[in-house]
Amino acid sequence: MKKYPTGFKLKVVKSFLAGDGGAKLLARQWSVPEEKIRTWVSHYRLHGIDGLRPKRSTYSAQFKLQVLSHQDREQLSSRQVAAIYDIRNPNQVVVWRRKLDEGGVEAFGIREPEHPSMKKERRCPAPPSTAITDSAQALREENERLRAEVAYLKKLQALIRSKRSAAPTKRV
Repeated sequence: MKKYPTGFKLKVVKSFLAGDGGAKLLARQWSVPEEKIRTWVSHYRLHGIDGLRPKRSTYSAQFKLQVLSHQDREQLSSRQVAAIYDIRNPNQVVVWRRKLDEGGVEAFGIREPEHPSMKKERRCPAPPSTAITDSAQALREENERLRAEVAYLKKLQALIRSKRSAAPTKRV
């Protein structure tokens, strides 16, 4: 993967925002992948110049689950959610999603420590994938609500149509 200097990224983003061309045209002009330009622009819009600077960081398991949960809840693409959370590589979100789908929450290393402390705290065990199941449950509930709303509107339209056809028409 080729690294691009921050100044170069800024020049390309400014060119895009100035309307000098779309991502496809600028990609050919600057010899940069189109996806990179789109990513740089979204990072710049959300985080300014800091969104274009190199960033080396590790992400906690909780953070990864939060990102994936937000993506599910808002139905965002990997690029969109990466820009919101200032994750420089949108493909990282795809990798996290695959890990979660294949190995569940345990794939992120969330588990009991091997050597627990002397005095163990008593907690009610929570389901390990509550973030994901909560978002899935919220989507199901919203889907049911929308279906009921559509059914109600269909019945209302049918009622209006039947009243119009039953009402006598005035002819002058």
